[in-house]
Amino acid sequence: MKFRLILVAGLVALAGCGTGDGSPSTAGAPLSPVPQSATGAPASAEYNDADVMFLQMMAAHNDQGVEIVKLVHAKQAQQQPLKDLAAAIEATQQSETSDLRNRLKAWGKPETGSVDPHAHHHHGGDGLTDKGLLEALSKKDGPEFTLDFVDILVAHQHNGVALARTELKDGKNPDSKAFAQRVVDSRTGEVQQLRALVPGQ
Repeated sequence: MKFRLILVAGLVALAGCGTGDGSPSTAGAPLSPVPQSATGAPASAEYNDADVMFLQMMAAHNDQGVEIVKLVHAKQAQQQPLKDLAAAIEATQQSETSDLRNRLKAWGKPETGSVDPHAHHHHGGDGLTDKGLLEALSKKDGPEFTLDFVDILVAHQHNGVALARTELKDGKNPDSKAFAQRVVDSRTGEVQQLRALVPGQ
């Protein structure tokens, strides 16, 4: 069974969502370690609501991405290139999430956004994959698992790109926007690698 149509419908756009009154904010404490700009100077501490929302949502998105790729570890028959890619994604996204939450902590902001199920209604959702799909995927094996895993992870990474592009449009913090551009580049590359592993993708 293919999940592509269900998942792509969940691609998100953050426009119109915020965490406060929309006015710019400044961090109350430096990051530890203090991030450096390309010139070696301390990174900008200025940020706005879009930056905060992006970091919160991207951290949750990365957590679920790690949950998805861990399913590969339990499937011993999977091809090695897929296992290698899953391991690389897991390591990268765990590291990213730690940095994201450290930045939120330095800004004095919560690590997670609103738990209100309607909080993200106006921008199409929270960027996460339906948990029922992951539960169904965990029960599959062999070629069926591989096909559905690729479909699900491709859609999930596309959601991450959508989050990042909204940050590039609406965010203010230079380091958060630079991270968003890295998300666009890295997730796009991962999607290409995933599709190359499964003919016809």
